[in-house]
This record gives sequence, C-alpha cells and structure tokens, in this order.
Amino acid sequence: MTKMPENILILGGGRSILPYISLLQPLCATNFTIACNYAYKTFKSTFLTFQDKNFYLPAHAKTDLEKNPDIYEELKTLPLIVGINRDGLEEFKLDNTILLDKKFSKPLTGILALSLAVKFNPKNIYLLGFDWDRRAGLPERNSNYNRYADFSIHFYENVKHRGIGLIGYYENHNPDNDFKDFIKTDINIYNVSLNSNIECFPKISYEDMFNKLDSMSNKLDSNIINQNELREEIRRKLCTG
Repeated sequence: MTKMPENILILGGGRSILPYISLLQPLCATNFTIACNYAYKTFKSTFLTFQDKNFYLPAHAKTDLEKNPDIYEELKTLPLIVGINRDGLEEFKLDNTILLDKKFSKPLTGILALSLAVKFNPKNIYLLGFDWDRRAGLPERNSNYNRYADFSIHFYENVKHRGIGLIGYYENHNPDNDFKDFIKTDINIYNVSLNSNIECFPKISYEDMFNKLDSMSNKLDSNIINQNELREEIRRKLCTG
C-alpha cells in the first residue's frame, strides 16, 4: 500500500452510536476503522485496540459482576489487535496482536485509539461514541448508586463487563486536558456526538459525517481499501516506528 486512507473512524463505546448501528456496520467494514474494547462484537474494523489486561485475558474476580467476559477465543478470530503490554501479558500474546510498551498507555482506550490514528497522518478522524457521559444525579461514590442498574454508558449493553456504569473518571476529569495534545494538529478531528461533553473538537451529526464521506469517495477500484494490505502497513509502522 503506497498511500494511507484519508479518513479514519474510531469506534468508542458511547450510547450515541445506538441509532446508527445498521448504517455504520458497512461503513466501518470498508473504511480504516479502529474499534475500542467490546465494539468488535458489533462492528468489523481494521483493528481492535485495548489497554486493560483483564479485557484481553480476564482475571478471577470476587463476583461475576466485577468480572470481564472471557473473550480470549473470540479474540483469536480477529484480523489485528493493538494493545498495551502490561503485567506479563506478553506470555499470552496471540499471533494477531501487537503489544506496545506501557509508556504508550493513555487514561482511556479511546484516547489511545486517537493517539494511534494520528500516527498515520490522515486528513480526517471521526470520533464515534465519544460521549464522555456525566450523571446529573448522585455521584458514583454515593452508597445508593447502583452502577449495574442506574446508568448505562455503553452501546453494547448486552456485554457484562467490569466497566458497567463506571463514570467517576468522566465526572472528575476535564476532557480538554486529556485531549490537549490533539487539539493543535493539521488533522481534522470531528466529534460525531452532538450531545457529547467533549467540547474541544468540532461536533458534527452522523448525517454530516455520511455526507462528508460520500462527497470524498468515488467508486473507482483504485480507491477501494484493501483491509489486509492496510493491516500489513499498520504492522510495519507500529512495529518499526
């Protein structure tokens, strides 16, 4: 592959994705798409990214609600995974996985995905499901707050994982600080979530994104993305640079 695609889609976990799943599925399958965490269960992507060792290889937990689902066999079927090497994870590394040094870790997987996307210097990056939800009611630390029932922040509601309802990070951190390294860049970064609490990137609707992608594309065979070739180029860039 001589030229990287101009557009990258990043699939976060926010619920703003829910109304658009059927429209996004073919789009993500045919574009340069980075899926975060359990988004792979709904969408095909160029590669999956994660940070939590217990996502990749679930640890024993005190209760089922605190335990991540065992997806190790499912992960074997994915074409490419990029994660962070922590706590001896190298021992369980699959052939389809690139493990980056922990110095590349970020506070959230979505921020890691964005940091990876900018390495490929696209023209446009579209953030999907980057909602940064905050509750207007009881704070998470209140004993009356049931994080398994009171607040849903992910579009993959059927996946029982230990991040369900955990909104403390979003309520106690300013996204402008977490995303500050990406604000002054020549890359257009669009937040495709009009009600998102991330205000540092221009917000556009899904309709606007679809129109932008349609206007930039043509149907010439030379512009059709070969995902396998793209993944080989990604491997080369991440493993050598």
